Amino acid sequence: MVGGVETFGVVAGGLAGLLIVNVLPKDQYAAYTFLFACLTLLLGVTDLGLAHCCLPVVGQRARELLWVVGACRQVFRRRWMLLAAGVVIVVPYWFIGSREHGWINAGYLLASVFAMAAVLTSLRDHYLRTVLTILGHVTSLSRIGLISTVVRIALVCAVLALPLGSWAVAGVVAATTAASVASIALMRRDLAARQVPDHRLDAADAKRVDAEVIRIAKPLVLPAIFYQLQGVITVFLVSLFGTSNMMAEVGAFGRLAMALMIVDRVTGILLFPAVARAKPGREVRAIMWRAHLAYLGMMAVLLLSAYLLPQYWILLLGEKYRSMEPLVWMIFLSSILASAAGYAFSSLTVRGATAGQTYSIAVTLAIQSLYLAVIGISDLRSILGFAIATGVANFVFQYGLLILRWRQWGVEEPQSRL
Repeated sequence: MVGGVETFGVVAGGLAGLLIVNVLPKDQYAAYTFLFACLTLLLGVTDLGLAHCCLPVVGQRARELLWVVGACRQVFRRRWMLLAAGVVIVVPYWFIGSREHGWINAGYLLASVFAMAAVLTSLRDHYLRTVLTILGHVTSLSRIGLISTVVRIALVCAVLALPLGSWAVAGVVAATTAASVASIALMRRDLAARQVPDHRLDAADAKRVDAEVIRIAKPLVLPAIFYQLQGVITVFLVSLFGTSNMMAEVGAFGRLAMALMIVDRVTGILLFPAVARAKPGREVRAIMWRAHLAYLGMMAVLLLSAYLLPQYWILLLGEKYRSMEPLVWMIFLSSILASAAGYAFSSLTVRGATAGQTYSIAVTLAIQSLYLAVIGISDLRSILGFAIATGVANFVFQYGLLILRWRQWGVEEPQSRL
């Protein structure tokens, strides 16, 4: 059921994205891509490893309702505090990039306001979704996800059907924000119907949770900062050295890789909570082995289709992107490597295994520096090659750590949980 609903959600979201790609002129889609990168970076600054703390902090106490709500609330309280720091970091980047490409006008400024609203609603949405996921209310999550997806695609279609001109980007961003608001309202109503209180931990429990959060998140702070920048590095490079046309092409390519989101959403709801609850030893190793074998197999099939049949993937973007057909396999390879590295990373963090992540910065920077020294950045192909080199570094490092932990999980005794 979850697979079906999440597949529909990704397909519907992908259709909405493809409609945006096909309908918006390239210059407007470039502005939309840049705004989305800023939004992603701002949300990333509020993370700094905290997004990976809820599952391991709750651990095997997932059936204790008050504990789940209180622990998640304590974690997300820190994310809201980091939002101010994110604004200080991202707004100058937004202003310089927007001015450089001549996007600043009334419609673009309104779109930027809606993007900031989307950040605020996304944080609340993520908190409520995390609580429902840990409590195991999968049916409710699937139903709410279905409704919010329908709302978003309906609003996007309505916006694109109207002759909004330079205001179209603002309308598209507003549609995304409205869908998030609808999702929040539905999740709040569901929690109220289940009589789930908005519980706060007492001082002693809050102190214990904070200590565990610091233990888990501390090794992730520097890697989180680094990889949040890496997540938008392609758009960042294009905003500095490329044209608006190249920015639109990078954003359009990102739409093709949305198929990967199906697996990410399903595993986020079903797999990783199970991994967090699993007993150390044979149980957790069995889950991990089957999950990663299936994941890498699906990614291989997807990459093969992009290499052999790129013309069919380009059909989704429209004729104005036909010249990009030879590069389809490169965007899929870079996206698959990044997604697989994230998959391994999440497999580690849900068990609280965050040690050693700081070293990934040195590995990634070494590979990136070597690539820039040998090949450099000159066109879209070289930028995608840079993304592939980065993906290789992350993939090798995260799976290397996972293999090391795999051996330890086979012999370790059950650890105490909060």
